[in-house]
Amino acid sequence: MKKVISVLCALTVLAAGAFAQGPHRERRGGEEGWRERVRAEKVAFLTEQIDLTESEAQVFWPIYNEIQKAQRESFEAVKKAYDAMEKGVQDGKTGKEMEKLVKAYVDAKEKNEGFETKYMNKLLKALPAEKVARYYVAEERFRHQQIGRLGNGNFPNFRMSEEQKQQWRERGEQIKEQFRGWTGQNQKKEE
Repeated sequence: MKKVISVLCALTVLAAGAFAQGPHRERRGGEEGWRERVRAEKVAFLTEQIDLTESEAQVFWPIYNEIQKAQRESFEAVKKAYDAMEKGVQDGKTGKEMEKLVKAYVDAKEKNEGFETKYMNKLLKALPAEKVARYYVAEERFRHQQIGRLGNGNFPNFRMSEEQKQQWRERGEQIKEQFRGWTGQNQKKEE
């Protein structure tokens, strides 16, 4: 019963967050439905894995939503800085202009790395350390599960034929070979 209540609390908080996003959902069409399904799966997965009590769930899910929002904003800041730097390279910028773009990109990446500590401390104040550890383990498990689903073509919008999967595998092997060339690993083979 407590798991059902935790899931209901989590879904309520998740729904409130999705509703607050408003017009973004309309522009994305079918993709947003897929994202919502994955979010709902993640909420259920985390709830089961962390084994939150009702009172813990009421504290955890608002913090979780903050974490998700901070991750999105951080990712968007890194992407924006990268895009600006890439454009600067394409436009042939040099000197101080390029230095400013590089610094903005590195600063955005450093901020991206730093927000974890802030939220870890917040989680540790709200939950027992064991449940915080379960949260991080569950996050990684869910991420790996989703990557596996994507690789197997099990996402509704990403289904691939066996021929397409084989093309992806072959492309992966080409990239590995190219990487070996960059790292000097091919030289060892030739000698």
